[in-house]
Amino acid sequence: MRGFLWTTLAWASNRLVILGLTLVLVRILTPEDFGLVTAALTIIMMLDAALDLGVGAAVVAKQERGITQETRTAFTLNVAISTGIAAAGIALSPLIAEVFNSPAHTGVFALIFLYPLLRGAGQVNDAVLKRDLQFRRRTMTDLLRAAVRVCVSIPLALTVGGAVSIAAGIVVSEFIAMVVLWVLVPIKPTVAFKRSTVSGLLSFGGKITVTRILGSFRGSFDYFVVGSLISTTALGFYGMAYKLPELIIENVLWMFTTVALTTYARARDVSHQVMLGAMVRATRLLALFGLAAGTTLAVIARDAVPVLFSPRWADAVVPMMLISLSLGIGSLAWASGDVFSAMGRPGALIKLDLPATALMAAAFVFSAQYGLIGVALVHLVFNVVYCAARMILTCRVTGLQARVLANAVLPAVAVAAATAAVGFPVDSLLPAGEVGSLVIITAVCALTVVGASALFARTAMAELLGIVRSWRGRSATGRAAGRVAGAEAD
Repeated sequence: MRGFLWTTLAWASNRLVILGLTLVLVRILTPEDFGLVTAALTIIMMLDAALDLGVGAAVVAKQERGITQETRTAFTLNVAISTGIAAAGIALSPLIAEVFNSPAHTGVFALIFLYPLLRGAGQVNDAVLKRDLQFRRRTMTDLLRAAVRVCVSIPLALTVGGAVSIAAGIVVSEFIAMVVLWVLVPIKPTVAFKRSTVSGLLSFGGKITVTRILGSFRGSFDYFVVGSLISTTALGFYGMAYKLPELIIENVLWMFTTVALTTYARARDVSHQVMLGAMVRATRLLALFGLAAGTTLAVIARDAVPVLFSPRWADAVVPMMLISLSLGIGSLAWASGDVFSAMGRPGALIKLDLPATALMAAAFVFSAQYGLIGVALVHLVFNVVYCAARMILTCRVTGLQARVLANAVLPAVAVAAATAAVGFPVDSLLPAGEVGSLVIITAVCALTVVGASALFARTAMAELLGIVRSWRGRSATGRAAGRVAGAEAD
């Protein structure tokens, strides 16, 4: 709970700062500028999953203590891999710029490719912090990263202008974060590789890497299709349609992932059933949050886009509605992902992910002829089918009964249905694109979610309250013990 709360603070603060930065920059820069940076980051997102070949996850899963020889080996491998990826990306920047029909902006693509070098060089250090549950330190690093990005991007946007102002903010902020991680977790590289150590790291991490690459590809290929087959301007609108769903839904899901592997690995050491119980509770809570948030964002999209981003971004409204629903549905199967790694079977998802990724890629390419709405609709339909298949696979691999998993997600479906049934009719009665309408419809959706949760999701609400009370009780016990110890010392 403490780890999730610190991670929530880090991500929420970071993303809120980035959202605030975006709200400033959209009034200074053009959709094409955002489209260029989104295009570059699309390539980076595809490569990001392979930056450490899964060795960071191996460090977390093995639950060792201190900076071992294996940790030093993982760090050295990671720096070498990220350096190679960055060098290749910079060399291929002219070709990538041509793919996105932006040959005049090769420099922006080359600059962005410093990101994987800086990000990858600190990943094992970050993995050690996660392994040791040092989420408070990670939070400080993330807050600093966000602050630096603001301090660099806004002055550059006001002076130099263009996509380079966004790209420079991303790169400089990542450099500062890397330096801080190296200070917090100093790891000396090693050149004395043991074959057994490298083999163990890559055997476990390689399967995780394949799964991550496929997931990263699925999560970013729609950007690639929009930018290359439609236009970079359209990609600017599509990226803006993602802003709120990413901030409110996807980031929370990734926050959970940050602590899930460590939690599942420790639960596995108790028993298989304890680990499955943790996954079911996580599924129940994530599904409730994700579907409620996704449906709410779909309802308020008509008013949120023109109010928050200005009316010139109106083409992002319908894509935002579809993407919000898609990410909400994605939360149904999210909690199961790290269970496979905790069980020592990180490759179990590959048999599902390979054909699913190929099917999705073909569907996105086909949908480009129907514009942004066609691409976003494929996103939604794919997530419905994929999540159903993922939940079936989870039951088969873990031995969990299907009805248990179904009972965990059905209350969330009922809450989402109630929110849509109330929200869309009320929104249709309000004037579009006004601040007052946005405030009213947001309040209506929030009240509906609370009321429907009390009616349909009592178990999830009781579990959440129980977790909070338990955590508060332990914190109070710890403070009391500290006071007693202090009194005895006096």
